[in-house]
Amino acid sequence: PAPETVDTDWRLFLAVPIPAEVRARIGALIERLEPEGWPMRWIDPENAHITLHFLGDTPPELAAILRMALPSVVAQHSAFDLRTAGLGVFPKLKRPRVLWLGMYGPAHRLESLYNDLGDTLADLQFDIEEKPFSPHITLGRVRSSPNTPIRTLPEQLRQAIDVMATEGLADPRRALPLPVEEVLLVRSHLEPTGAWYEVIERFPLAPREGD
Repeated sequence: PAPETVDTDWRLFLAVPIPAEVRARIGALIERLEPEGWPMRWIDPENAHITLHFLGDTPPELAAILRMALPSVVAQHSAFDLRTAGLGVFPKLKRPRVLWLGMYGPAHRLESLYNDLGDTLADLQFDIEEKPFSPHITLGRVRSSPNTPIRTLPEQLRQAIDVMATEGLADPRRALPLPVEEVLLVRSHLEPTGAWYEVIERFPLAPREGD
């Protein structure tokens, strides 16, 4: 990456943080699956999160506007709980590109938060994806390489999804709680050794209904 200056754009995204217990399970899943030798670029479990909106390269002065504009949007939503579910694949098993851990619970509340944030971002001239929101935690992305055969990968993934459910690492019946209590504005720093994340601001949701 080129050296940063005061005028360097910030690579930003909005996300929901993941509690330590869920990050530990993600680490266990990756540790269990990585020896399979798939052409997969695995995440660092400590960086795991639920992405809401990827903002891309953003001028620092616009980042300052986000810090002022987003607190009131997030605070219109009360905190709530999701829980871990099983493994899945985007866009589909026959053509895998992303392996993810799913979630159960009131996903419509997360979608409502996503939509309200998207409306505000659009007003600020950010390009917002139009595809349906599908909350998930990315575990790994398939690497494209002409020297790496992936013809057998769909069947291997299907078997692994079944095994991980049987072993309890990705079984909805052994779910872990995933509280949604704040939204993070995160800056991604790209280094030769990989990306590392810096939390620029935290936007809390309103207290839980009934608290």
